[in-house]
Order: sequence, then structure tokens, then C-alpha cells
Amino acid sequence: MVIPIPKIEVQDLNVYFEKNHALKNVDINIEEKEITAIIGPSGCGKSTFIRCVNRMNDLVLGCTVKGSVTVDGKDIYGKGVDAVEVRKRIGMVFQRPNPFPKSIFENIAYAPRLHGFVDEEGKHHSYNKQQLKEVVEWSLKRAALWEEVSDRLDKSAYNLSGGQQQRLCIARALAIKPEIILFDEPCSALDPIATAKIEDLLIDLKKDYTVLIVTHNMQQAARVADRTAYFYLGELIEFGETKQIFERPEKDLTEQYITGRMG
Repeated sequence: MVIPIPKIEVQDLNVYFEKNHALKNVDINIEEKEITAIIGPSGCGKSTFIRCVNRMNDLVLGCTVKGSVTVDGKDIYGKGVDAVEVRKRIGMVFQRPNPFPKSIFENIAYAPRLHGFVDEEGKHHSYNKQQLKEVVEWSLKRAALWEEVSDRLDKSAYNLSGGQQQRLCIARALAIKPEIILFDEPCSALDPIATAKIEDLLIDLKKDYTVLIVTHNMQQAARVADRTAYFYLGELIEFGETKQIFERPEKDLTEQYITGRMG
């Protein structure tokens, strides 16, 4: 029997911001087509961790990453690996909606137009106008936004509500056909109705994508995540199935956080 390898394997991950040791000896396996929630108090390394998964920390001056992060068995920090290619495979949605100062259509079309696509034979192509239209429509439908904006694609993305802008950013991430999508507290700036739409979308997306979500909202983690990782002071304290983490945590630190006895 062949045991499938995890989608993401993290081994002995250490991250330093100059002299600050932000992540310490993190080992974790992320399974394919599941939602993994990353929880913990502010400043515990949650965002730093997911930014290691698509090499966003490379862009931070003074940041040093040690250890290995493998995706489908290949170390993304290995020699000769192109960080830009890594980020095309691993999309990211940030805490606050950050649409480009462009039309709704151009927000989605920008990256596909820039990068093109690779066919089944490995040949690179540019999108033509019709193909771009199809990519934009597909992405907006996948992000559950098409029906709300299909009649105003030429209008500024800034005209959308906060929740719509965040779904636009999700559509933008989907447009370059990633395999993994990282969400860094995607609902922290949204109202409960917009938050519910994003959560429904996350659950739908895991049919086709591996999803990691950093959240300070433990109820959100309990609602959407298959597995949950609890971080504290840069260390991974506990990782397991979400139900077990919330109902039967094995570590005292996890229980203290879950029950609200620790900030």
C-alpha cells in the first residue's frame, strides 16, 4: 500500500527577523484538499508561518528562514527554485481587501495577462481576449461574486463593499490557478454577513484546493477547519483534528487558550 505524501510538509522550520526568533522548530504536515486553521494569540507567529509557505517572508528585510517546506515532495526553498513560480502555485488573500486601483475586470485579468498559461504539453501561451474573458468569469463565479458584478465589470473595484472586495481578491488569487490558497485573517475587517459568505466559500473551495487560514476567531476555526494548529510564542503547541483540539486538547497551553484563561 502506497501512503500518499502530505500536500505540504514542514520540517524544523525556524524563522528569524534579525535577532528575533519568530518561529521555533516547527514540524507540521498539511493534507491536500482540507482546511487547516492556524490559531493563537497575537504575535505568536501565525502569519509568519503561512508566509513561509509561499515565500512571502523573502520580501522582508532581515528575515532568515531555516528548515524545509516541501510541496508535493519538493522543497520550495531548494536551490534554483523560483519564488515567483512558488507564489503562482500558492495564492494568498490578506487581512484587509486590497483590490488594485483598476476595474473589476482588470483586477482579475491582470495576473493571467502577465503570466499566461502552460498547456498539458508544458508549452507556454498568452491568453487571447476571449480566453481572458472566460478566466475572469470563471474566477468570479468560483468566488461567488459573478452574479453581483457581471453587469459592471468595467467599474472600479473600489465601488464594491468590503465583503465583495475580499471575494474579488479571492477571485484574483484563483485566476492564476493555484493549488494552495493561504488566508491571513480574511474576515477580520468584515461584518458577520460578509464573514458568513467567506466561510461558505472556503468550505466550497476545499473541494479543489488545499486551504490554510490564520484566524483569531476560534468559532470560525471550529466552523470551517478540518484540522487546527495552535501556536504560542513561535512554537507549534498542538495540531490535530479540529473537534479534538476544541473538545479534548492534549496540552495545558491549548486548553488555557481555548477556554479563554490565556490571552
